[in-house]
Amino acid sequence: MKEPTSTILEFLNHELLGDSAGTIELDTPLFNDGLIDSLKILQLIAFIEVKTGRTIPDREVVMENFRTVRTIAQRFSNAHAIASD
Repeated sequence: MKEPTSTILEFLNHELLGDSAGTIELDTPLFNDGLIDSLKILQLIAFIEVKTGRTIPDREVVMENFRTVRTIAQRFSNAHAIASD
């Protein structure tokens, strides 16, 4: 099984960024450079919910929890593993 960070990185780099320039790393600020926008964050939240098997409450959808891949993995993989396919 892949580490949660690897699973999230793969999703972001291959599914959300696609052919765009740049690559997201563990500590890349996701919003500072416009890598993630309002539509992409919704896709990311849905991905995390599917992988963890739980719904992310609206109160947890705050910038602090989604700054970097490392932040996301620490916040949302503690209760349930983010499994790879």
